[in-house]
Amino acid sequence: MEISTRAVRGISVFAWVMAATGTVIGQIHALARFVEHPNDLVESPLTRLWAVPATQALRPLLDWSDPWTVYVTYGKIWTPVCIAFLAAAYLVYRRRCTAGAERRLWQVQLGAYAAMTVSVFGDYFTPWWMEQMFVVGIAAMLAIGFGGIGLGIMMLRNGFRPRVTPVLLTIFLPLMFAITSVTSLGSALLPLVWGWAIAAQTVARREPVPTDRPAATGTPASAARVERS
Repeated sequence: MEISTRAVRGISVFAWVMAATGTVIGQIHALARFVEHPNDLVESPLTRLWAVPATQALRPLLDWSDPWTVYVTYGKIWTPVCIAFLAAAYLVYRRRCTAGAERRLWQVQLGAYAAMTVSVFGDYFTPWWMEQMFVVGIAAMLAIGFGGIGLGIMMLRNGFRPRVTPVLLTIFLPLMFAITSVTSLGSALLPLVWGWAIAAQTVARREPVPTDRPAATGTPASAARVERS
């Protein structure tokens, strides 16, 4: 099914909105986790450095209900974040018209993104399945990390632009460890949504401008053209 220009632009905007929203709300979700699991702060001095004062400053956002309810409620942000980078990646895949090894690597990544989306949905919308969905999420993370290395390198070799997207795919695993040393695991997904938002915007900019819109006078654009001799 062909993706219309309107849908392309909508996906691009959605990816950017969710990248920004996830970056902010994702940290509030991390704080909610630390309230629910205070031992996480004991195990990570870097996390404690920012999380303790942030928890005190944002107390009204964290104590409006019991810690578990607050944690699960803010965790729902990760489902639209995952949908956003899945949609943006699929858009880029369709426009890129890949073949061979790169095409297979794309399919692995898209499958991993879909599995991650199912996992976070199960985590926060059906919390009674949280343990099972967490296992699905870990498997998806590994597929994203190791599969992204191959896809990122292949995209760079084949001249993909913008370069930042395949670079972020390639270094997903070290970024994940760096991010989780200061905040929660969910935030490790943020480089993906930012990378694919940038790529989707590039695709949107290349979309042809429609030429069949009516002119300002209400006449068809084709009738408004004047042939010059």
